[in-house]
Amino acid sequence: MKLYRQLLLFMLTATIVPLVLGLISMALNEARVGEQILEQRREAALRLAERAGRDVMDVVERVQKALGYAELGRMTPEELRGLLAIVYKQSEDIVQVSLVDQSGLPVVPGLYLEEPSRYPEYVGRLAVSAEQHAAFEKRLPWRQAAEAPAGSAVIGAPVVQPGAALLALPLAIPVSTGAQAPGRWTAGVELSLGGLSERLQAAAGLRGLTAALVDEDGRLLAHPDSQRVLARSSLADSPGFLALRGGPRSGALVADEAVHAYARVEPLGWALLLTQPRDVGWAEIRAIRASTLGWTGLSILGLATLGWGFSRRITRDLRAFELGAEAFARGDLATRIEAHGSAELELLAGTFNRMGSELQASRAEIEAWNRELAARVEARTRELELAQRRLLETGKLAAIGQLGAGVAHEINNPLVGILGNVQLLLLKLPEGDPRREALQKIERSAKRTREVVQNLLRFSEADADGEHMPCDLHKVMEDALSLTQERLLAQGIRVRWERAERLPRLLGAPRQLMQVFLNLVDNARVAMPQGGELCLATRATEEGVLAEVRDTGRGIPAENLKRIFEPFFTTKDVWTNTGLGLSVAYRIVADHGGRIDVESEVGRGSAFRVVFPKMEGGDA
Repeated sequence: MKLYRQLLLFMLTATIVPLVLGLISMALNEARVGEQILEQRREAALRLAERAGRDVMDVVERVQKALGYAELGRMTPEELRGLLAIVYKQSEDIVQVSLVDQSGLPVVPGLYLEEPSRYPEYVGRLAVSAEQHAAFEKRLPWRQAAEAPAGSAVIGAPVVQPGAALLALPLAIPVSTGAQAPGRWTAGVELSLGGLSERLQAAAGLRGLTAALVDEDGRLLAHPDSQRVLARSSLADSPGFLALRGGPRSGALVADEAVHAYARVEPLGWALLLTQPRDVGWAEIRAIRASTLGWTGLSILGLATLGWGFSRRITRDLRAFELGAEAFARGDLATRIEAHGSAELELLAGTFNRMGSELQASRAEIEAWNRELAARVEARTRELELAQRRLLETGKLAAIGQLGAGVAHEINNPLVGILGNVQLLLLKLPEGDPRREALQKIERSAKRTREVVQNLLRFSEADADGEHMPCDLHKVMEDALSLTQERLLAQGIRVRWERAERLPRLLGAPRQLMQVFLNLVDNARVAMPQGGELCLATRATEEGVLAEVRDTGRGIPAENLKRIFEPFFTTKDVWTNTGLGLSVAYRIVADHGGRIDVESEVGRGSAFRVVFPKMEGGDA
């Protein structure tokens, strides 16, 4: 079997143990998450059961409080009717209210929605008729209430509310008629279970989770499906109800492809059942299983790929050793083996290479050459690293400046010879000789080329003009303006100054700074061939010192604004310069720790703003 196949088989075998452990861990995690899900459902069922009991008992307590504030035996029928109205308002789930004596006869006419004109605030609840209200008073468990202790309540059997797809629950609450008219009456209250069903389902909250409320016999009292409630469907054979009988007051289990949770509604003797499809409840477990299996598969695939690549590399290196051994056997000691990877393979390659001892001198020469080459590469690498750092700091301008310096030096030597020979020939030729014109053209072209080379050298060596010293920016700008004052006047250009009264001193090279403003002023002059206004302004800012050169010339198109500081880029109609003026200015300003900003509008002029850092403690 080939080596790479053996390695591949080994790595696949090595993944079996982690895979088995991963599957065991996944099973344990699934069991733990399943227990957590069942516990969450049990807590939800217990919480909803407590809420259902609390909702019913809250109504009972409110009714008891409303009836306990007055002596019923001393109240007139109209006052009793008003008291029943107060009781009716205690809950939106109350359908009708009645008050019967110890014989089960109404003390006053009951209160229900058939009288909307008298009680308009009740419109919207379940409507009942007088006959239905009389039937409610008859089925009210007043006998049990008469024997029940004070402060208790007797719950009757739920019935289908006529005219509505809901169940109604009768409550009989014994009340005292008062100290001066001793006796006991029974307050009858009928509750609609529709609102309770809606609140339970909304409180369940989880997707696919159904909340049902059943009585002691398992018959539905509240359920999202109202038809099942009206049909008095039974859940007596459901897993949750069966587990609740004789068992703990709450719990959860998995049966019939569903998650069941149950809890006893303690005050009422009912049961709260929660049901959720297993595929919905176990979604988190399926996600864990898919994630575990997916990552395991990816790990196996990654290990197989790495094993295949590793074995192929070793096979390739061993093949190189085989070819090297065959070459040595033929006497070709110039062959060398290069091994990449482990230290053992490199050591073995060195052993093979030392077998060419018969050509020790040639090998020494080669090794010496290799050392020299390595030294050169190292030196060159250091130079390149330094150049790269400079490139990152200065950007494109520094790179082009380095290129320009090399080109300028290469051109300058032959250019000196050309210019010197031409000038010698001009000295030898008499005036009037027709060849002098051609030689003069050559001289002018050579001088023009020399000027380009000098500008190029100035661009690439902008920081070679002496050390920085404290200087006055106003003096620098005045000196730069004086060099081109005559040309400005000749073109009809007016010069206007906006000087700051007190200007901090700068730390810089005055001649270099003068070159910056000379270039900016000269560019402004070229931009106003028909005359205009040149404004020189200075002011102190938070950053330092700002100098501005504004003109009313032709302006710079928007597409050229990003390129104006590039070397050799020019927009002049005539080749009057080398395109290095703004590049040199940009580099000088950068060397001084400042920056140049430009704003321009075609036909309106341009404004160049130069910002320098101020010298600490320096004033104008």
